[in-house]
Amino acid sequence: MSQSINLVAYESASDGRIYETKTELIETAFVSTDLLNELQKEFPLVERKIYEVPDEDEHYSIECFNDSDIEEILIKLEGIFLSVLKSDSEKLLGKSDYQDGKSLPSTQSNHIKSSDISESVSRFRTLSNIINIFNLKSNKYGGDTSVVLKLG
Repeated sequence: MSQSINLVAYESASDGRIYETKTELIETAFVSTDLLNELQKEFPLVERKIYEVPDEDEHYSIECFNDSDIEEILIKLEGIFLSVLKSDSEKLLGKSDYQDGKSLPSTQSNHIKSSDISESVSRFRTLSNIINIFNLKSNKYGGDTSVVLKLG
């Protein structure tokens, strides 16, 4: 089962509170339970209060990635990505088939199963989407505490 990580912009006030009065979903990425658990081992989620109405104390909490962890999470995700690329290439192409780097591998000559390629593409897409959403937070919204990476 997978969950989603959502990059959401909330309305903010000068008091540091964020409000649900105006929200914008910037980006969504699906994450597997296994990968989410792996991230949470090192980077526990934090609770953020979302206030319903300005100048009132009524609020609810959401679970978010801590802004101060974003850069370290990106490093971890990139390491996982490289590991998956290496593992999939060895599984699909064999260790010695593509080491010279001079020619592209041929699926016909290696009898690669279409289902194996599909699984590899799916892992690639999932990880690249997750890396993208964390990069967006870091590069475009890094200093904005009203833009959060929350579980959906």
